[in-house]
Amino acid sequence: MEGNQFLSFLAGIIIIFPAFLIALSFHEFAHAFVAYLLGDDTAKRQGRMTLNPFAHLDFLGTVFLLLFRIGWARPVPFNIENFKHPRFYSILTGLAGPTANFIVAIIAFIFMKFISFLTLSKVIFVTFMQILEATAYINVMLGTFNLLPIPPLDGSHFIFALLYKRFPKVLMFLYRYSLFILLLIFLLPVTRALLIQVILGVYDFLKNLVL
Repeated sequence: MEGNQFLSFLAGIIIIFPAFLIALSFHEFAHAFVAYLLGDDTAKRQGRMTLNPFAHLDFLGTVFLLLFRIGWARPVPFNIENFKHPRFYSILTGLAGPTANFIVAIIAFIFMKFISFLTLSKVIFVTFMQILEATAYINVMLGTFNLLPIPPLDGSHFIFALLYKRFPKVLMFLYRYSLFILLLIFLLPVTRALLIQVILGVYDFLKNLVL
């Protein structure tokens, strides 16, 4: 990697990593908080009902973020046996994280819309816009990626609720080979490009709602 490329890569990390910390903090806190409201205090007892990002960092997810601009956090645990309606409440708990990310992204877009009305120097304006764009993108990325129906991502709660009685072998396969499936998605150019296009599509949709 040449000097200019390294500096560009480093500058990207400096902007993206703080945005990732914000995104995963709200994502995992939302899971823990909704689970707690619905009757399960597992995450709270394990110190995961917090906005402290370092309680939620996943090493491999962070590495993939820096390399591929797609990453994930350490999943918040919850016990469906503590839910009055296990399948329905597990879906609500699973949706809480992506929903929080989309809300944060919309807030970032709102700031992008109104920052142009402030009297700022060009350098400060560009810097703020880059930070807000990174914050919006990372939140959209984390929210969209986690809706994939692959364990331990949030979308797997839908699959579990729908299939665990009729197709237990399918669930067993997904849970057993989930890491391998995720690696294939990242490492195969076609699937990685498709995933990025979906993320960008959601990003543009939310952006157009605000801007």
